[in-house]
Amino acid sequence: MSFPRTAPPGRAVPGRRGLQLASWWAANVLGVAVLGALTVRLADVAAESPDAPKLVTRDVPGAGDRPIEVVEEGEGYRVVRHAGGTTRIPASPQRICALSAADELLAIGVKPVAHSINDGNFPDYLAEPLADVPWVPTVYGASFPNMEVVVRVRPDLIITRSTSQQTYTQLSRVAPTVILLDHLVHYRRRLLDVGVIVGRPREAEARLAWYNEKVRAANAVLHPVVGAKTMAMMRVRPRAYRLHGDQNHVSPLLYGDLKMNRPDLVRNRSWSSTMSPEQLMRFDADYLIVAVDGRADARRTYDELSSHPVWTRVPAVRDGRVHLIPKWRHWADSGILGRARSIDDVLHLVAPDALPGVNSRAELAMREYRP
Repeated sequence: MSFPRTAPPGRAVPGRRGLQLASWWAANVLGVAVLGALTVRLADVAAESPDAPKLVTRDVPGAGDRPIEVVEEGEGYRVVRHAGGTTRIPASPQRICALSAADELLAIGVKPVAHSINDGNFPDYLAEPLADVPWVPTVYGASFPNMEVVVRVRPDLIITRSTSQQTYTQLSRVAPTVILLDHLVHYRRRLLDVGVIVGRPREAEARLAWYNEKVRAANAVLHPVVGAKTMAMMRVRPRAYRLHGDQNHVSPLLYGDLKMNRPDLVRNRSWSSTMSPEQLMRFDADYLIVAVDGRADARRTYDELSSHPVWTRVPAVRDGRVHLIPKWRHWADSGILGRARSIDDVLHLVAPDALPGVNSRAELAMREYRP
């Protein structure tokens, strides 16, 4: 799925000319002083060809279910092995540029000095805590961050999920860089990894206890009500509506942690895709979460959909088991805080009165675990 380029609330999205100029300057920066001289050549930041070097991303620390490895610790530093190699990093970094893992950092009480995510879209569920934090856009596609912004924030650590060898090399010239992958499925492991990287492992374990208790408490409430009924999540965009299939964005939370049952249309598709009226006639979801984009034309699309006779044939619609949400990034691309927010959506749909009690149990679990 492709997503629209967005900017954080209160910041205008640059026009095409502005983006061209920003890309030109990022590509032609010849020297910037950051703890010395950093030289970035046009050849180094040009768009990558399909055969450009990529990092090994399987069976390496910091990818899949493999944790990062601490191979050495000393006064003021530690050496970690991760998906990009082996890197010496500060023991307690103070200026972290979160090209990924902003969610995990905030979850353990660390505010980055800059943030981004790999496809250049702002994680709207983190808009408030990151309102005053510089946003790092991408240039030359999704894999290369705007180096001018990265340099400007003077990081002492960079966390990214880019698998580009070229990008990793350039970032490492600015500050020690760690690569963490597969956060959509292995969000528990990546949370613990971030805790180790920044020297707050106990805080990460406490936050994980919070999340695990929230999952347990939610399941105790949900399953007696939902039983064998099915649940799905769909997104309404301008002139299209897409059903999230059995893929990494929605499935690990909805069908993994919460153990909801898949409708047939979800079971038979491996990714999100546009639904046709014919498919709607066969759509058998008993519970449905619908994310309606904030744009007016997306709302019109939903109004047209909800007035279509075939829409009322969907069991969830017929029985009044539909929950509308105005934001969706916490479902599409998130860490532990976003996953927890998705649990809130499911509870709002099935048992809204139980939400305060579920959250209280989670908070208690975290307080008991904190150092």
